[in-house]
Amino acid sequence: MSNKTKSEAGLIGSGGICIDGDIDMRLTQFHSSGLFFAFRIIIALMATFSAALLGNNFCDADISPLLLAYNSTVAVLAFGLLASKHKIIKICAAIVGVMYIVPLIGKISIIKYGALAAAHGYLTKGELPGQATSAYKDYFTTQAAVDQGLYYFFSAVILLVAIGTVIACVVRIDFPMLFIVTFPIVEVGLYLGFDVPTPAVLMMLISWITVLSMNIINHTTNKAGRNNTFAVHEKSKTFFFTSAESKAGFYTVYIKFVALVTATVFLAIVVFSKISGFYRPDSFADLRYNLHHAAEKFDITHADDFLIDVNGGSNLFGVTTVGGTNGGILGTTNGISFNGSKAMIINTQRFNYTMYLRGYVAGEYAENQWQPLETDSTIKKISDDISENGRWIQDYDSLLLSDSDEETGSSDAAMDITIKGACSKFVYAPYGCDYSYSYAALPNESGMTPYNDSYVRISQSSKNYTMYYKTFETPSWITRTSNLIYADLDHFSQNFTPSTDLYKEYVKRSYTTPVKLDSLDAVYKEICEKYLRDEPESCSYDKIYSAIKNYFSDNKFTYDTNPGKTPEGEDFLDYFLTKQKKGYCTYYATAGVHLLRMFGYPARYIEGYMILPSQLDTAVKDVNRYELVVKDKCAHAWTEVFIEGAGWMPAEFTPGYDGDNPNLTKEEKGGNKRDESSISNSSSNPDSSKTDINNSSKKPLNNSKVSTNSKTGSKTDSKNSNGKPGGGTVGKNSSNKNSDTSGNDSNNSSQPESGGIVRSPVGKTIGMTLLAIVAGLAAIIINRKRCLDKMHDSCTQKDLAKRVTAFYTYSLKYLSVLHIEVKKNLSDMQMCDELINKCHEHRIHQLDDKLTELTIMAVEANMSADSITEEEATRAEEIMRCISEDIVAKKLDIISKISARFIYCLY
Repeated sequence: MSNKTKSEAGLIGSGGICIDGDIDMRLTQFHSSGLFFAFRIIIALMATFSAALLGNNFCDADISPLLLAYNSTVAVLAFGLLASKHKIIKICAAIVGVMYIVPLIGKISIIKYGALAAAHGYLTKGELPGQATSAYKDYFTTQAAVDQGLYYFFSAVILLVAIGTVIACVVRIDFPMLFIVTFPIVEVGLYLGFDVPTPAVLMMLISWITVLSMNIINHTTNKAGRNNTFAVHEKSKTFFFTSAESKAGFYTVYIKFVALVTATVFLAIVVFSKISGFYRPDSFADLRYNLHHAAEKFDITHADDFLIDVNGGSNLFGVTTVGGTNGGILGTTNGISFNGSKAMIINTQRFNYTMYLRGYVAGEYAENQWQPLETDSTIKKISDDISENGRWIQDYDSLLLSDSDEETGSSDAAMDITIKGACSKFVYAPYGCDYSYSYAALPNESGMTPYNDSYVRISQSSKNYTMYYKTFETPSWITRTSNLIYADLDHFSQNFTPSTDLYKEYVKRSYTTPVKLDSLDAVYKEICEKYLRDEPESCSYDKIYSAIKNYFSDNKFTYDTNPGKTPEGEDFLDYFLTKQKKGYCTYYATAGVHLLRMFGYPARYIEGYMILPSQLDTAVKDVNRYELVVKDKCAHAWTEVFIEGAGWMPAEFTPGYDGDNPNLTKEEKGGNKRDESSISNSSSNPDSSKTDINNSSKKPLNNSKVSTNSKTGSKTDSKNSNGKPGGGTVGKNSSNKNSDTSGNDSNNSSQPESGGIVRSPVGKTIGMTLLAIVAGLAAIIINRKRCLDKMHDSCTQKDLAKRVTAFYTYSLKYLSVLHIEVKKNLSDMQMCDELINKCHEHRIHQLDDKLTELTIMAVEANMSADSITEEEATRAEEIMRCISEDIVAKKLDIISKISARFIYCLY
């Protein structure tokens, strides 16, 4: 037989003890539901204020904590007091809330750019690429304006967080809601390992722990019609508090315990850290950085390594940035913006020509986007055949230049690259690079692999690598191309000739078909007529190249970082050539590719970085090596053209980029900036330490990785020798710091009229709040007069029965001021007994008979057919006055008197 049975009456144990109804929870101090309500508002305020403090710290906004506390208090009280049981408090809270929101609605534009400023501060503090965050500098022209934008933005954030915390703490007990609202703000700082203000985190933890505990215990049981305060779960034997009154008493004590424990833990951690000198290891920062670059779109072609970094561009309010590569997507944003963040660090010997670091390579234009060519049988055969000799087809230029230093004036060089904010999906390499040799020098887990004949990809964890390439004395790329053609280098060793011959055919077939557009045909015809005497077939490459550039110049095509989006349904190139006629590098690179194809030259689209030789003047020099911070402003797109005998060469069509970068300041360009056409051939040939890689006898005759015994050893030796390729490395503790310089400086003239106007947001917000307080006080005064008039009318009406009922009703209201009230669904006489018991708890014993007498009269007035006499009405009034004046009024403190007068409106 079961040792316990269930019944409608309760739970009966084996000993015959029946647990039925509520188990009263006694504490050393009396607590009211009103105190519990205030306690929950305090928790919501703590969570909101701590979130504001953390956000302010993470964004380097430098807003006064007092202002954050002020806004947090106003927002939480405005929404929290809407849950009050007093109508007038709800009205006042609504007025304050409206007054808080109205200024924010009128500042949507400022809030938007304030969000950009906050994001800029956050990313700059974390030394991450800022994407388009510096766009706010086009709107805010002074620091005071920036501060104003940040203030309004954080006011809006506080508003949203306050709504969430009030719902989670006041309207209901909901820890998941509180966590969802507040944790993202905590996480953005933890993600980058920022130091956090201890008081803010302490308050946040107290809020989380308290609401979580309340959420766990806030379980109601209603089985078989029972509603127990302390119920036993029949399966798990778990006990739950369910009475609001008991919870109110419990948590005012519990919060003290939580605060004490949390403070103790934090103090212990702080003291331990200070005494032991423990700090977070650098590996944590590397891990966070790798996680930051793990959100690349899944590419089925490279399913083995889809955890690649972001594809270098975001879209904030219709503005984006290249950031090294945006995957060839064209015309989808209003423009680009730079914030001067670190893209990469290079360690190199001096060069005297514009250095192009090729990254993303694409050859197919469709639907306003550039994509790499798909794999076909030809390129697969080429790649397989050349791989058998330990090389990649991307090494074509390097193979062309091998053993030809005297004829071309070239020499071996090495560049150490450390990726920071640039997209780390692609290898960034100079022209004439030996990719396979550079790969052999890397650890096995580098993941550097070629994709068809386009870009070379690399594992997102490999952010440090050395690229070996050929450097030249020739300062001009056009001159360099001509020299290579005249040098007659288009011959390869016997092992590579079949593959390279097939590759040249593949290039001519795959990269010479332009898009079919009437506008492109018209431009081609005009260039032939005006600049080439209608004889393009007899013109050299340099003449055709110059003709295209002259066409853009003569037809008023301009460089513009904010040209606007390509209209829906329009072709990007057609719209650019016919209507827009302005744009940045991706516009001119796209047009250049198709125009060169019109003239029969294989061409493709490239994204990467462009570095001026004069920028080395700003680098840190160590012997004959230069360590240079390459900023996002160096991100660039250009056209690449294939010239037989010279290989793939950059072709620059973007206005302002002839040996220059219009996005760099004079200081960033270097104090000794020179024109590419006038740079003297002053660089000396460094000693060659690279092995003869064109000799097939030194290559493995299989598709395995190149032997690292000789190659890696050569690389290591070269790093230890001055004047050798690869000499010098990029140190982790570089002395270069990330300078937060706007890409547009102060040359932006198209600013909103209100961008430079600064009004005090603090004074305005406080003024609106004071106005709301005045309006609330007026509402309180008006409501008090209305309530007192209503009470007077009810207590002096001619109908004696209704008058007695009014005396009874207002007597209960007077007692409720002392929190003597019963909310149970009871009869009048049962409620009278409950009220008398509560009066005894408050040490009030003189009302026993009077309260019973008044209740009986009220019942008779409502239920009996007998008429109420004047004497009974007078007696009921005497009892009400005794309660109000002799009992309640004498027990009220100053705060309770104010509440009784203006909230309850009884005096």
